[in-house]
Order: sequence, then structure tokens, then C-alpha cells
Amino acid sequence: MLHLAARVCCVVAAAVTALAISPPAGAMGSGNPYEDLQVGVTYTVYEPTYTSGLKLTHTGSAAACPRGTEQNLVAGYGSPRKTPLSVTEGNPICSDPAGAGKTVGTIRVKGRVATVQAYCDPQKAQQWRSCAYGDVARYGGSLTVTLPAYGRLRATRLVLVTYGPHPLAATQLVRIANGMKAVAADQQLVGGMATCTQADFGDVIAAGLPKGEVLVSVDEFRCDSGWAYAFATVGDGKGHDITETFVFEAEGQFWIPKDRGTVCGSEDLAHPDQRPADAQVPAAIWANACNTN
Repeated sequence: MLHLAARVCCVVAAAVTALAISPPAGAMGSGNPYEDLQVGVTYTVYEPTYTSGLKLTHTGSAAACPRGTEQNLVAGYGSPRKTPLSVTEGNPICSDPAGAGKTVGTIRVKGRVATVQAYCDPQKAQQWRSCAYGDVARYGGSLTVTLPAYGRLRATRLVLVTYGPHPLAATQLVRIANGMKAVAADQQLVGGMATCTQADFGDVIAAGLPKGEVLVSVDEFRCDSGWAYAFATVGDGKGHDITETFVFEAEGQFWIPKDRGTVCGSEDLAHPDQRPADAQVPAAIWANACNTN
């Protein structure tokens, strides 16, 4: 029988490699896989701010998730030949990537209880009996925790797994987990009050649609300096759908829809791709907010 750590290494590495060709549902193509996934799910997507120097190599979504379950995120860092790390997020996580290690400790991460496992070999009696927190750095291991919800999004199950010839230490897994940051927060707490999430814009768009028209999906959004745009698919509920661009300005904790003809600036027919000097929409989002359908 294969050594436990070897089995974990093979399973996780194969999963991450396979998932690299399967982009998350609802991805908006920002170039950041964590931000892209947040558009399509209602749980809070977290991105690591610290990875112990390991570089991102693969990202994808868990293709094994059953119908009706929101996509999981799987990201791979480092090299299987030296020090690999996998990051899995979801609510729920469709299959447990942590494997069957021995629990060697619990610790607080962002106010929540995290479980740390070491991949000691259960077939080696002495190793299994003495298996401890420090053995994560020898045999590999995992950290599992439920991270708090952000804004109107749901909480998130996070599983970090390290394995390979030179696994990370348990203390490094804890540091990575503590450094996880909600990508919705990266897209700003506008004015310290209005949150920038898919749910926020979905609610505002749906409330403002004329009778007989329904919101099908919010396909892309971005916020900057108290302004935001959203690409949304709307229709009559009978399959006759179109994609529209909506522009919003934050007022306190609310997003207020704005007339693009007013806030996008005076149209320059000679230079339609250039942001007018009198535009109120910030330059960072003007092209998508104002120069689309």
C-alpha cells in the first residue's frame, strides 16, 4: 500500500492539474482567478496574501461538484517535486482534499477554530503514535477551517494541504490561513459602508426592472472610488434575454443606479474610446461602464 503522504500527493496533484483546464463558472476574465470565481458564487472567496514564497501554478474549479452545488476553487502553488501547496475553498466543499491524516492540533484562525492534521503513516505504529504538530513539516499535512462571511456573502470552508519532498511546516499553514483576505473586500468597502458584491448589485438591478422583466444573472461587476458598473443579463423569463450595462454610485450603504448619459461625460465622436474630461465615472472603470452596450 502506498504511504499516506504519497497517496495524498498523487491525488491532490492530479486534481489540481486536471482542474487547471476548467475555469470557474461565472468567471469574468479579470486575470485574478479568485476575483473571477467570486462573481459566480454566494460564498466568500478568500485569496492568500502570503504563500511562503510559493508561486501560483494552477487554478480551477472542482468539476466533481454535483448539480446545484456552487463551484469550489482549487489553486496550486509551488512544485510537486519540492514543496507543493493546494488551496481549496467552497460552501460546501464537494470532496475532502485533506485526506485522512492524524489530528495534531487546533488553533484559532480569524477567530475560528482550525484543525491541523499531519500525514504520518498509520501502518508505522511508532510513527503514528508519536505523530505531532511538528511532523507536518516532515510528512505533509493540512489545515481546515471555516472562514467568516463577508457582507451578504456566506461563510467559506478552507482547506490547505502541503505535501511532497519538503512540505511546509504547520506554522506556515497557519500563517497562510491568517493571511487570507476576502476578495470582495479588495473590491472596496466603498465609503466604509456600501459593500461591493454580486448580491448587492443583483438586488438593486432586480428592484429597478420594469414589470414583466426579470434579472437572469449578474455576469460581471467592479467598483472603484464610490462608483461601480455591472453587466447583467435580463429577460422576460421565457428565454428572451439580453445583456445590459448598469452604472451605480454609492450613497452611504446603498448603490444608486445612475443615467449613463449623464455620468459618463460628453460623447466625443472623434475619440469615442477616450474618457471625457467631464465624466464622473472613474477612469479605472469608465471603459466598461460607459463604452459598452
